Amino acid sequence: MNVDKPKINFGTRVDELLTMRNISARDFYTAIGIAPQAYYDWKKKDQVPYATTALKVANYFGVTVEYLITGETDNPLQKKVEELQKRNLELANKLRVIADELATS
Repeated sequence: MNVDKPKINFGTRVDELLTMRNISARDFYTAIGIAPQAYYDWKKKDQVPYATTALKVANYFGVTVEYLITGETDNPLQKKVEELQKRNLELANKLRVIADELATS
């Protein structure tokens, strides 16, 4: 049985990477030298940037362009980093909940 993965667009994948690394959208698009509107078009209009910009984005995050476009990677180190970043984000969220509970008690 062939089960297709849900399609995640380029912009959504960039947002995931920003969230995992606690980087603001503004810091990101300023750092790679793109207009804010280009960044928002990737998300809202499901657009993919030109190859040179996609390469800048990939280099910024330390991932491949293939990963940004398809979500697939053959790099086991990259997969492990992503797993650890997701776990780190989950733990940070749990700590925030605990801190909020302690603050209100």
